[in-house]
Amino acid sequence: MSKTLQDADREARKLVANWTTGAALTGWIPGSAFFLTAADTAMIHQVASAYEVSAFDMDHLSGTLGGVVGSAIAGGVIAEVVGVIPLVGWAVKSAAMAAKAKVIGDAVIKYFRERSDLPDTKVLIPMEAPDDEKPKIAPKGKTDITIEQDDD
Repeated sequence: MSKTLQDADREARKLVANWTTGAALTGWIPGSAFFLTAADTAMIHQVASAYEVSAFDMDHLSGTLGGVVGSAIAGGVIAEVVGVIPLVGWAVKSAAMAAKAKVIGDAVIKYFRERSDLPDTKVLIPMEAPDDEKPKIAPKGKTDITIEQDDD
């Protein structure tokens, strides 16, 4: 069975969760903001691989992530300053590094998902489908969606 977009989504989210956890566990270490920036680069390449995007425009990716990365670098510098304070500062710094990894990870998932050629296996059921093709599970609640019918 070939890989689908949904498989890539699961793999990419697991990768980002792992990198985020790693940042949270090591973020308290002095100077970690700088090596975790390199770790973010590794995460970006792994997410690209999950979506099977081997060639991508680094200029476009840099532009897309420019604000996120700029903010993350500023956050890293602030975290290093806060990290000087024992215990509370270390906890704040670890949380900041984890948040940075998560924000960057979510942005690259969106970026590579849009550029992936993997098949999407979501099944759309047309409104005029026969009853035997419609889902058997009743909706859990009412919706406020109105469907307009054509007078043709």
